[in-house]
Amino acid sequence: MHVDSAPQGHDATGSNSMVDERDSGAGGQNVSADQDALLPGHEARRFDLPVRAETRRVDAVEDGWQTEAFSAVAARRLKALAKEISHSELPSPERLAGYVSEAFGCGALRPELVDVYRDSSLVVRRADPDSQVDGASSGQRFHEGPAGFRAALQALLSPLPVAGETRMSVKLFSVEPSDDAVATRAYIQLTGRAEGESVQQNATWICHWEAVATNRPLLTAVDVEQYEEIATTAGKVTLFRDCTAAVLGACPSYDQQLVYGVDHWRRRIETTLAPHYTALNGVSVGDVNGDGLDDVYLCQGQSLPNRLFIQQPDGSARDTAEEAGVNWLDHCDSALIIDLDNDGDQDLVVGTDASLLLHDNDGGGHFEFRGHVRFPTDVDSMTAADYDGDGRLDIYICGHTPDTPDQQDSVLGYPIPLYDANNGAPNALFRNLGDWQFENVTKKVGLDANNTRFSFAASWEDFDNDGDLDIYVANDFGRNNLYRNDDGRFSDVTAVAGVEDIASGMSVTWGDYNGDGLMDLYVSNMFSSAGNRITYQRQFRAGDDPQVLGRLQRMTRGNTLFQNMGDGTFRDVSVEAAVTMGRWAWGSKFVDFNNDGREDIVVANGFITNDRADDL
Repeated sequence: MHVDSAPQGHDATGSNSMVDERDSGAGGQNVSADQDALLPGHEARRFDLPVRAETRRVDAVEDGWQTEAFSAVAARRLKALAKEISHSELPSPERLAGYVSEAFGCGALRPELVDVYRDSSLVVRRADPDSQVDGASSGQRFHEGPAGFRAALQALLSPLPVAGETRMSVKLFSVEPSDDAVATRAYIQLTGRAEGESVQQNATWICHWEAVATNRPLLTAVDVEQYEEIATTAGKVTLFRDCTAAVLGACPSYDQQLVYGVDHWRRRIETTLAPHYTALNGVSVGDVNGDGLDDVYLCQGQSLPNRLFIQQPDGSARDTAEEAGVNWLDHCDSALIIDLDNDGDQDLVVGTDASLLLHDNDGGGHFEFRGHVRFPTDVDSMTAADYDGDGRLDIYICGHTPDTPDQQDSVLGYPIPLYDANNGAPNALFRNLGDWQFENVTKKVGLDANNTRFSFAASWEDFDNDGDLDIYVANDFGRNNLYRNDDGRFSDVTAVAGVEDIASGMSVTWGDYNGDGLMDLYVSNMFSSAGNRITYQRQFRAGDDPQVLGRLQRMTRGNTLFQNMGDGTFRDVSVEAAVTMGRWAWGSKFVDFNNDGREDIVVANGFITNDRADDL
C-alpha cells in the first residue's frame, strides 16, 4: 500500500533595427541612461552608483537583447489583437489594418479537422494530416490583406458559441530574426461558452513581422503550426464546476481566511514571524470519521491555523480543526491522512518546519498528539508506503533548502550549479517500528545516494513489477532520482533507466497511460516562454559547453512523460504525446476524470502575480 501527499533562432546585434523606442515590457518603467537617482534634500548626492549598471540592464535594449525588446512589443501587439477578437463582433478590415500589412497572407487558421476522440461528454479534433488546406502544411496563403485576415478569423471563430463568452489568450515563446523580417511563435488559445455548449481551440502560430524600427510592427503572415479543438457534447458546458463556496461557504474560516489570497496575508503577518510566507501549502484527503465520505485537511502558512473540513451528507463541509485538536499555527507545507497504527482508522501526519507531527485518530475524527519526528529543515512534502513489507506504513520526507545561514536568506536557497545542484537539504526515510516509534533508515537502506538535490516531491510505485515498491524523487534543481527497491535495499538507477529529467522538478505521478500493464511516469516541471526565447539565441552564454547549454534549454521545455519499456528503462514520449506544456506546473496526477478506462493527466499550475500581470 502507498499514499502520496499532497524553437531555435538567431540573435540580432548592432543597431536597434527592430525596436527604436526602448520598452521595458507591459506596465514597466523605462530606466534612462542619464536619469539621476536622487533623494529629496540630497540633490548633490547620488545613491544608485553601486547598482546603476545592473539597473539599466533591466531594459532589454540597454542589455543588448534586441530579440527580447522585440518580443515584448510583439506580445503586446498580439494581446491587443486578441482583445479585439474577443469582442462580440469581429473588427473591420480597416481596424485590422492596424495589425496586418496590405501584403499580409495566411492560410486557413482553422484547418480541415478529423475526430481523434469522442465520448458522451467531449469531442477532440485535430488537423487532418492529409489535408492541403492548412497554410502551414501546404505553404499556401490564400487569405490576403486585412480583409483576408478577417475572413480567416471569421472561419476560425465559426464553431464558437455566437451568444456567449469568447476569450483569446496569447503566449509568445520564440523569436527568430532575419535580415528583413522577424518570426515569432506563440501559443494561441480561444475559448467560447454559452448555455449548452463550450469550445476550446489550442494552436501554435508562426507570426511573421515587418523588421522595422517601430513599436507597432505589422504582421506580414501567419502560419498555423499546430491546431486542436475541443468541444463539449450532449449539452454539457463543462466537465467541472467551481463549487468551493457551495461546499465551504458556511464555515466561518471561509470568509475570514480562505477567500483572501496570499498577498493579503503577506501584508498583514509580521515578517519576523513569517519571513518567506508563500502559498505552497499542502492538502490531504481521507475519511477521518469513518462515515464513508472523504474529508480534507488543509495546511496553511505560519500564523494561520490549519483547517480540517468534514464532509456532510449534503456535500457541504464543516470546519472541525479546533475541536479535533489539529489547528496548528506553525508553517505547514504537507500532510498525510493514513493509518499509522493499523487500528482501522485514519491518523494524521503534519509536516512543519523541522518536524513531523503525529496524531492518533480516535475513530471519530478527534486526534491525540503522539509526538514528533525531527527533521533538519522544512518538510516540503512526504509520501507513505510499506517499503519493507512488514505491514506498517513508512514515511519518506522531501527536504529542499538546507537550514543553514548561507542558504536560508533566500526562499529557494542557492543551488550550485543551478542545472545540476547537489547542495540541497537531504531527504529521509523513516521506518515505522510500531507503537508510534520511527527510525531514520535513509543511509541503512541506500537512499543517501545523490540525496541533496533540493527535492520537492516523491512517489512510490513498483515500476519493475517485482513485488516491492520503488520511489521516484522530483528535484527542483538538477537531476531527479529513481531508486529501485530490492528486498528493502535501494539503488539509484536513474541514469540507467533514462529518467534523470534535468529540469525544475515540481511533482511526479505514476500511471499506465497506454494500457500495457507497465507503470509510466509523468513529471511536472516549469515551462518558461522567456527561457525558450532566450536560451536559443546565439548570444546566450556564448562559448559555454554545448552540454551545459543543452541542459539549460531543456529546463525551459516543460513537463515530461516517460513510457515504461518493461526492461528497466523508459522512453521520453513527451513531445509526441503533446504533454510538455503544463505552464508553471506545480502538481500533476494521472486520473481517469471522464471514466472511460484511460488514464488522463491533470496539472495544477500558476504563480503569485500580485497586482501586476507582468511580474513573472
